[in-house]
Amino acid sequence: MYKLDKSYSKCQTFAEAERDNLFLKTDSLSERLNQGWYLAAMAHGIDPYNPPKMERRLVSIRKHAK
Repeated sequence: MYKLDKSYSKCQTFAEAERDNLFLKTDSLSERLNQGWYLAAMAHGIDPYNPPKMERRLVSIRKHAK
């Protein structure tokens, strides 16, 4: 079973946590999305700079009749 590694976090006040989080507010939306993509790719073991191609046969597009 996996154990939670508690060495990366610490107890802090709300003001300290807000001060540590300020760098996110200075980044643009596209930079934050790129950071999120990078973290998600690392979590799933995907190369973020060379993602696998999507299999087109798994996706179908249909027009709904009204």
